[in-house]
Amino acid sequence: MTKRSIPLSVLDLASRPADGTNADAVAGTVRLAQAAEALGYDRFWVAEHHGMPAIASSAPAVLIAGVAAATERIRVGSGGVMLPNHAPLVVAEQFGTLRALYGDRIDLGIGRAPGTDGATAMALRRSEQGLGVDDFPQQLLDLFGFFYGGMSDANPLHTITAVPGLGDAPQVWLLGSSGFSAQVAAALGLPFAFAHHFAGENTEAALDLYRSKFEPSDLLDQPHTMIAVNVVSDEDPQTVRALSLPGQLSFLRMRQGQKPQPVSVEEALAYDFSPLEEEFIAARNARQAIGTPDEVRARLDALLGSTGADELMVSSGAATVEGRIRSLEIVSELYPAA
Repeated sequence: MTKRSIPLSVLDLASRPADGTNADAVAGTVRLAQAAEALGYDRFWVAEHHGMPAIASSAPAVLIAGVAAATERIRVGSGGVMLPNHAPLVVAEQFGTLRALYGDRIDLGIGRAPGTDGATAMALRRSEQGLGVDDFPQQLLDLFGFFYGGMSDANPLHTITAVPGLGDAPQVWLLGSSGFSAQVAAALGLPFAFAHHFAGENTEAALDLYRSKFEPSDLLDQPHTMIAVNVVSDEDPQTVRALSLPGQLSFLRMRQGQKPQPVSVEEALAYDFSPLEEEFIAARNARQAIGTPDEVRARLDALLGSTGADELMVSSGAATVEGRIRSLEIVSELYPAA
């Protein structure tokens, strides 16, 4: 297969449609993955969120297995597994099993945030142990020990073997939206994926920090970066508005401390946004790629130029599966294989 000027990937949240079911949500994810594979995308990742009525991607390893079974070539992974929510041994066993099932198609993107509220994070971990920022680097080292061996004798876990897991490591990425994650990725010599789709103000600074601090490792000899960008595109500007508004209203409600139900296109179009809310949405969209194909190309080119990212990940906030597929089609047409 010929190469594109920039490798393209997809991040999906298994969004539940308004008046739809969780089965509809995960079926939509599978459809989107199959479309991405047909369009020549390199990777398809699913996120981890808990307790969100509009999002069904709470169990990435399970969803990855379903997506990988329904596809043939595309790499499938997590964007990401929120490591503080899980014992590193369990993650090693799960992703070792996925790699045993699907070979070298599995990616493990690892994040530090809980992907939920504090009470749910406690329910997942059943204690406060391991939930602090300072615990994250050791959790990563434990996970790598289970995958690659060589755990220090001083580590009380060193006698434990992950089966599957040891010798079955997927491709590992560190995810982040801050300078802290950038420095951890750099110190461990890991590829770094930045969550620009919801933290677009700090992207260039974090990637610059990652590159300046990068230490080569057995996994990676030079810095390698990817940015995730929210893309909603169509030739018709009114269609773009209709498909993007539900996601924007949901994000607004989450920032207000709610756990919103799925928002329909009709509800979003009828909603009377206050001037402050309009300002919030405009600021959030300023560095995303929402618009006609020409507008999207201009935004993406500008971001790729300012960040120097090695890969581009499309996270489409379109309200329908058809809208998300169309956004992938447009990006694929904008950056065709040579």
